[in-house]
Amino acid sequence: MMPAAPPPAARRSILRDWAGTPMTALVSGVSAAVSLWLMWKVVDWAFLSATSPLAPMDRCVENAGACWRFYAEKTRFILFGTYPFDAHWRPALVSVLLLGLSALVGVRITGRLAWLSPRALAGLWVVAVPLALLLMGGGWAGLVPVDVSRWNGLPVLLILSVIAIALAFPLGVALAVLRYQTASPVLRRAAIVYIETMRGVPMVTVLFVGVFVLPLTLPPGTRISPVIATLIALIFFHASYIAEDLRGGLQSVPDGQGGAAHALGLSWAKTMRLVVLPQALTRALPALVNSVIGAYKDTSLVVVLGLHDLTSTARMAFSAPGWGAYALEAYAFVGVWFLATCAFLSWVGRDLHRHKNSHRR
Repeated sequence: MMPAAPPPAARRSILRDWAGTPMTALVSGVSAAVSLWLMWKVVDWAFLSATSPLAPMDRCVENAGACWRFYAEKTRFILFGTYPFDAHWRPALVSVLLLGLSALVGVRITGRLAWLSPRALAGLWVVAVPLALLLMGGGWAGLVPVDVSRWNGLPVLLILSVIAIALAFPLGVALAVLRYQTASPVLRRAAIVYIETMRGVPMVTVLFVGVFVLPLTLPPGTRISPVIATLIALIFFHASYIAEDLRGGLQSVPDGQGGAAHALGLSWAKTMRLVVLPQALTRALPALVNSVIGAYKDTSLVVVLGLHDLTSTARMAFSAPGWGAYALEAYAFVGVWFLATCAFLSWVGRDLHRHKNSHRR
């Protein structure tokens, strides 16, 4: 009997790439089995064994799956907390505004929407930030005033993350440039001390300083809301990490770029603004995106200050009498939200990495 012919080279390459060694093949098989089992459990909990949102709450006790009636009853509370019910359109508009601008920035830095200039984006942020705060607070144009203590849920999360990161970025750029330059050693050392101090202190400590110490430094009779104090603390905290990421981009720019600009007669400021800084920002974008993702998720730590962000309002939703059995549904809502938004930020980072590699090739 003739021996069987060996498989074609193309098939052997596919098997080698998929399976590799016997050990890696075993790990891949076990991982695939565990993934399929987890997917089945999620599908069973979310759909097959779930209770319809139209069914009465009593049916949720009988079924082992998700109680979609909980979302029908509590979604608005999770999103907006104790904000006045008849004025929910205001935090909803603020959330859409901040999410839309964040999406525009993410898509723009990947090279798309070339018609949208950076100056136009900056102008939109200049208008959007005070508009968001004014809409939430009210007291103008016939809007009913709402105390800051009733700002809850998604708008608080976005204000303390999106606005904080947007305002921390220019401060981080200034700190990175001050640390990079050598003309003024005093300013350089001051920037180093600031950056290293902020990066060496836990974020919770900075938050407590912002909420409890910052008001003591203000003139007598001056009041500052906890949300604004926390926002200020987050701006100064995130700026140090942005500055350090950008410093890596500045150091990666060849020295010849600055020398060529000086040879053409450009001043140091124009060289930095037109030649060095744009290249540094491009090189540092993947690291900056990673820092943005971390800053966005870490915003949930404000719960230790008594501020009710999305995680806190989810906990409040199932803490009410009669709803204690639906903690999984509440936290699943929050988990899906963070997964979706962080997936968008991760896509931006991956797209930047691919664009950078293709540019090199």
